[in-house]
Amino acid sequence: MRRSIILITLAVIAALASSGKDRLYIESFNIAAGQTLQVPILLLNDTAYSGLQTDLYLPEGLSLDMNDNDEYIIDLTSRLDKSHTVASRRLDDGAIRIYVTSVSTREFLGNSGAIMTLSITASSGFNGAAVIALRNSVCAEAIGTRHLLADEICEVNASMKFDVNGDGEINIADINVITDIILGGTVDELTRRRADVNGDGEINIADINTVTDAILSK
Repeated sequence: MRRSIILITLAVIAALASSGKDRLYIESFNIAAGQTLQVPILLLNDTAYSGLQTDLYLPEGLSLDMNDNDEYIIDLTSRLDKSHTVASRRLDDGAIRIYVTSVSTREFLGNSGAIMTLSITASSGFNGAAVIALRNSVCAEAIGTRHLLADEICEVNASMKFDVNGDGEINIADINVITDIILGGTVDELTRRRADVNGDGEINIADINTVTDAILSK
């Protein structure tokens, strides 16, 4: 009897291991009231995984956008091939549970970087100093072993809309940053997100025109 209990305990541990090094997380970012940003969820992993799930907790004033089919807008990145799919649903406690699965159990590519992007919009009254949380995160290996990942929080602060360089003003300096990115310049991820001022997922002349209009209308 004792031997059976030990074997069962070992089986449970093997099926639900704890991973201290691997992380599923969102980096801190700024967002302006009324703005929509494409926010990446990143996976840092030593272990090769083929699937995951996590519970996304958004603070008041931030919402995960939905498409015309009333599905949350969550896009998988190039770390996953076409065999992977994403699904989501709202839980009773208000969290949004996100699943990424693969029928063929194909493993995610690489060991770091964005695994998916979320389309997040700030309400017109959003004033920042908020926290996004990822909880109950579980990643699965192709052989079936699951790994519990630590809960993660991400600080979100309000910013002035169209303030690309984050200096508290909207002027030609913001246009220069966007121009530099278009021409191949390198900036940090937060600045790159702010540079997509119209929220279409791309940085181009349309963003320059949007900032120019904001400057001329002041």
